[in-house]
Amino acid sequence: MRNITSGHFILGWSFGLDGPAPVLDISVLPALPSAWTKTNWSNSPSISMSLKLVLALASLTLVSVGIGICVTVRWRLNCFEVQEDWEVSLGPKRFSYEVLFHATEGFNEKNLLGRGGFGSVYKGVLRKPGMEVAVKRMSHDSRQGVREFIAEVVSIGRLRHRNITQLLGYCRRKGELLLVYDYMKNGSLEKYLHSRNSPTLCWSQRYSIIKVVASSLLYLHEEWEQVVIHRDIKANNVLLDSKMNGRLGDFGLARIYDYENTAETTHVAGTMGYLAPELSRKGRPTPFSDV
Repeated sequence: MRNITSGHFILGWSFGLDGPAPVLDISVLPALPSAWTKTNWSNSPSISMSLKLVLALASLTLVSVGIGICVTVRWRLNCFEVQEDWEVSLGPKRFSYEVLFHATEGFNEKNLLGRGGFGSVYKGVLRKPGMEVAVKRMSHDSRQGVREFIAEVVSIGRLRHRNITQLLGYCRRKGELLLVYDYMKNGSLEKYLHSRNSPTLCWSQRYSIIKVVASSLLYLHEEWEQVVIHRDIKANNVLLDSKMNGRLGDFGLARIYDYENTAETTHVAGTMGYLAPELSRKGRPTPFSDV
C-alpha cells in the first residue's frame, strides 16, 4: 500500500464550556510560514512523483510526434513520383504505388503468377472498378531494369490490337518499376505445352493460337506506324484469356524504329533456344528474326 506524507499547521482555535464557541477572527491569525510554502511543498514525495510523471509523459509525447513527422515525410519523399518527358505523350494511365500495393495485397506470394528475367508478375484486383489485373514488378537487381521498363511502356503504350496484351497503366517511383496489364485467366501457352498437370490443347486451339501470334507480328512489323521488333517470341510470352484466345505479351526486349531505318542495337537479346540463327552472325534484329 502506498504511503502518503502530509504536513499540517494549527493557526488558531476556539472552544466554549457553557455555550457555543466564539467565532474566530481570521484577520488576526498568523500567516503560513514562507519556508514551508516554497521548500517543503516541492519536497513532498507525492507532488514530486506526480511532477516527474507529467514531465516524462510530455517528453515521450514530443519524441513520438517527432518520430511520426520524420517517418511521414520520409514515406512521402519515397512515394513522390516525378513525371519525365517520355511519359507525357503516353496513353496508359499512371497508377500510384499505394493502389497497386493494395491491389496485390502487398505483393503477397499467394498472388504470384510467375517470375521471369526482369521480375515477377502478380495477380491484383483494383478496388474501385473491381477489375482483375496482372501487375509486373521489375526486378531490383536487373541492371537494365529502367531501360527495359521504358522500352515496354513506350512499345505497348500506343499499340492497339486485339491480339496484343493491353497495357492498362504503369507505376514508377523511387526503386519501384511496375506495369499493369489485362489479367489473362489461363496464363501462358507454355504450361499447356509442357506441363503434365494442364489439359492438352486440341489441334483447332493450337491453330487458332498460331494465327493469333502471326496476326500480332504482322501488325507489329507492317501495319503500325513504326516497326516493332519483339525479340522474344516464345510460348511463355503468349498469354491465354478465359476463352483460350491467345495474346502476345512481354515487350521488355522490344525495339522500335522507322520503316526507312533499321534497328540500332547490335546486342543479341532473347531466350536461348528461341533465337534466330542469323542473330549469332549479324547481331542486328530484323522482323524476320521474330518469325
